[in-house]
Amino acid sequence: MDIRTAGSGGQIVIAGAGYAGLHVALRLAAKRPDVELTLVDRHDYHQALTELPRVAAGTRAADAVRIPLHDVLSEQVHFVRTEIKGFDLADRQLLTEAGPIGWGWLVLALGSRPNDFAIPGLAERALSLYSVGDADRVWAAVTAALTAAAAATDPEQQRRLATVVVGGGGATGVELAGELAEMLPEVAAAHGVASDLPAVLLVEAGPTILAGSSPKLIDKATGILARLDVQVCTGAAIAAATEEGFRLTDGRLVEGGVFVWAGGVKAPDVVVESGLPTGHNGRVKVDQYLRVLDHPEIYVAGDLASVADPRSGRVLPPLAQTALEEGETVARNLEAELKGTPLEAFTFRDKGFVVSVGTRRGVADIAGITTGGRLAHLLKDTIEWEYRQSVRHLRGWDPVTR
Repeated sequence: MDIRTAGSGGQIVIAGAGYAGLHVALRLAAKRPDVELTLVDRHDYHQALTELPRVAAGTRAADAVRIPLHDVLSEQVHFVRTEIKGFDLADRQLLTEAGPIGWGWLVLALGSRPNDFAIPGLAERALSLYSVGDADRVWAAVTAALTAAAAATDPEQQRRLATVVVGGGGATGVELAGELAEMLPEVAAAHGVASDLPAVLLVEAGPTILAGSSPKLIDKATGILARLDVQVCTGAAIAAATEEGFRLTDGRLVEGGVFVWAGGVKAPDVVVESGLPTGHNGRVKVDQYLRVLDHPEIYVAGDLASVADPRSGRVLPPLAQTALEEGETVARNLEAELKGTPLEAFTFRDKGFVVSVGTRRGVADIAGITTGGRLAHLLKDTIEWEYRQSVRHLRGWDPVTR
């Protein structure tokens, strides 16, 4: 498309095609076919981020979690594939490598980036897991380490090379550790390595894995990981990442052949440096309608939005379901702006928490009921399938008609 016409006049520009941004585009396109929308992203596909641990463990192909945008966007949505470089807030322009894009309203949905918490050496020596490309690199590193282990003659070196260390015991870290623990014996045997040699270590700085979850769910997840022979180390803060491994604050050294960091996220630098009001980890401060404080023409949804849960007072975690709900509210409020009707305050409706732990089991907290095992894993698969159906075939899908 012609970059000179994208986002001109009073058009709506959506920055980011993640869960929140894509949902805003789909819903507005369905509800307001008369309004021109511009969607900007550096990729021409949407990434199903909740499925990345499976790609990183070799249980799902990378292309299977990429949803091409041309398959789901309607013709009224102008898609611009380019890198976002900054913002001209005074002139309402999104600055990109393809040129400036003017907005009437801007939706910021750029997601987040891995947060290394300034731990020395971590960014250089550990792999992240936040994109399909990241997941591919993790799996390539695992197979390369097993190949090296097969060629090694020293038993200790073999064991070290065949060990995968996952830093961060949140949902991503737990899912990755579980998937790898089930897959590594089979993959190792195919590389000529004894199937009982590979090991998976999960290192978490806090007192428990899956922080913020119910004690019952944490116990169930911990039990499944134990049955998969995942070594869980809690209260183990990383002081530095060195050539030898993760050096913990208590002086212990955690060795391995592959190191993956899944210990948290932060806002992209382009947002932190934008001049917008930001809070913890660079997330943008918004009002009750998800508009940037002092910039009512800019909405924020997804990982970037700093939204407090009124029940706990804590900022909502960067989860897919949070991004989808915020995207729905932003879309409805933009529709209200176009109509000149009152805006809707954002209210988070917790649908529960589901985590897969390995290729066949999982844990779930739904409506106050905690479960673990095959049923929870099936529920995770069902949620992922439903989401794909909603994006591919039901443009503007809204799970709750209001």
